[in-house]
Amino acid sequence: MTAGTLVRDLDEQYRAAVPSLEPMDVGLGFYEVWNNSIYNSALYVTLGGEKPIVRHVHRKVFLPTYGLFDEERFVDRGFEIRAFDTSWGRAAMLVCEDAWHSLSGTIAALDGAQVVFIPSASPARGVVPRKDDRPGPGTLERWERLARDMASEHGVFVALVHLVGTEGGKLFSGGSMVAGPKGDVKLRAPLWEESIITATLDTAELTRARVELPLLTDLQTMLPHLVRTIGKIQMSESMPLDYDPASKNGSEPLDEPGKSNGKPQETAAPSRIAGKRAAWKSSRRHRALSVHRDWR
Repeated sequence: MTAGTLVRDLDEQYRAAVPSLEPMDVGLGFYEVWNNSIYNSALYVTLGGEKPIVRHVHRKVFLPTYGLFDEERFVDRGFEIRAFDTSWGRAAMLVCEDAWHSLSGTIAALDGAQVVFIPSASPARGVVPRKDDRPGPGTLERWERLARDMASEHGVFVALVHLVGTEGGKLFSGGSMVAGPKGDVKLRAPLWEESIITATLDTAELTRARVELPLLTDLQTMLPHLVRTIGKIQMSESMPLDYDPASKNGSEPLDEPGKSNGKPQETAAPSRIAGKRAAWKSSRRHRALSVHRDWR
């Protein structure tokens, strides 16, 4: 369905169930029809009041095509990860596989997100004992580690919401959790059953966490330099190999100032990534991606 249709239906149900119409924020995942294509999307909307307010629609960027997954056969991919304003602060949304790419959380944090919401429908897998000695499938251990690492690296809260039950012959374990900005676990939902859990989050914790571990600030400082480097990689631009020659005392060059060694400047070999990118560009998927970007 379209996002507008979903918002209309949610608003009708909310008004029928809550006479006071006190505003309430809701986030949920859905299959979205947009521009005559289908996306695996997440919606954030404020219900109640005079009318519902759509805060954000995130369209899943990374579509898994490995193991038991073949999502790109059925839906199109989104191309942006952005934070957005709410009534209480700034948030971002990722969908499932998006969170497995560390850059996703970085982009959300750089855009000012204080809370990152991650709806996930990852089938339960892994019967071997977990390293953290907690009950549940092995996949939950990895998911929790991803959420906690994202939270602690960027000084944000992360709310990881897992599907529970069975669907299409697959079993989903539940076990949702909230991570604090120091990577601590604020709460966990039960396994194998539906539940409603609540947590009160204090954004003052973000300030304390970012003062104690200012990784996000460091990244913001270095970002212009890193962006230039990424641009050079995308253009397959070689990196000049630049360094001072040997010296007598370890501090002054042997050559006279302003004169070279008489040797041509060495240049590092082109990045191996460039070769991979060339192969990627020749693939059907990237051709479709390029056409989509040009069209947009």
